[in-house]
Amino acid sequence: MSNILTLPDSDASLLEKLAEEFRLGFEEFVDSAEKELSGKHFVFSRYGKELYPYFESSGATSAPGCIIPIKEGRPVVSVDSTCVLVGESPDGSLYASRAAVGISHAGALKRFMRLGPLFVYISEHGVSGIRADPSPVELDLLLSDHAVAERFVRNTIERRVVESLMRTEGEVIVMADGSLKHPFGQFSVSLPARSSGGCLVGFSKSSNLIFSEREVSSLSASQFPAYFQMDDGDVKTVLAKFSSNGLVFRLDIANTDEPPGVVLGRILWNDSFSAGYPESLKVAHHLSVFTKADDQALKAFVTGRFRVRRLSTVMLRSVALGCFRGGA
Repeated sequence: MSNILTLPDSDASLLEKLAEEFRLGFEEFVDSAEKELSGKHFVFSRYGKELYPYFESSGATSAPGCIIPIKEGRPVVSVDSTCVLVGESPDGSLYASRAAVGISHAGALKRFMRLGPLFVYISEHGVSGIRADPSPVELDLLLSDHAVAERFVRNTIERRVVESLMRTEGEVIVMADGSLKHPFGQFSVSLPARSSGGCLVGFSKSSNLIFSEREVSSLSASQFPAYFQMDDGDVKTVLAKFSSNGLVFRLDIANTDEPPGVVLGRILWNDSFSAGYPESLKVAHHLSVFTKADDQALKAFVTGRFRVRRLSTVMLRSVALGCFRGGA
């Protein structure tokens, strides 16, 4: 806070108390960090984006369980979704969302499909376009934060797709992108009703469990597909690697009485993997995202179909703040 001292003497007193408060806060942070951070593994982000830690083999003696392929055809149906802001009116915001499904069987991707784009309009009158009934407090939050609204729309649509797949007759493994235990995830309220032979798996690309050095380094050193069970209960959590040179991922397994090793064995046999990531889920991701051409098409459709009066726009931040080309 030393730059505060550059203010004229008559104005410096305006911020002296605040500077002192911030100084005390920093001292509190230092005391806490000495206890909470000192000596711990730490992964720096890159411009706010999460990175994946890599552990060298630590000589850990813990032996992971082997994932043995179970040569029994059982479709692995993976789901992913995307939501983007299309535009705003004086009363609300219009979003477009799309879900995609990839189906693998007997070690190869067999089918894929896309649902959407689906339009969702959120205004002070409520949510239209999807079946949702947020409370007044939730609606205020959706109206005030586009990131929260996009997550809400995406979670709602993805849950609908997963619930429909879980009602499918026959034995199927439904795989969703993300943790089944995330407090803001699509299954934060409850898991879909269990169907006969249906199994639900949450496949996470990021998790603080990846900091479990002993388990992760043992899995990384394994020359074969392997796993560690980290948590038991109705939703079982494991760390798993599906290929010899693949990454370690977190999986949450629910709606099945089968042991995690059996479920992982079925996934290993029926899906294919690149860097340890399932092909069905990768295809679902790529099919769900919107391209720049999609963005223009959505805007053209809304303009023509609803006869909106399109306003000229400027980049607010560039005009107000100017351009800064920084970064390392």
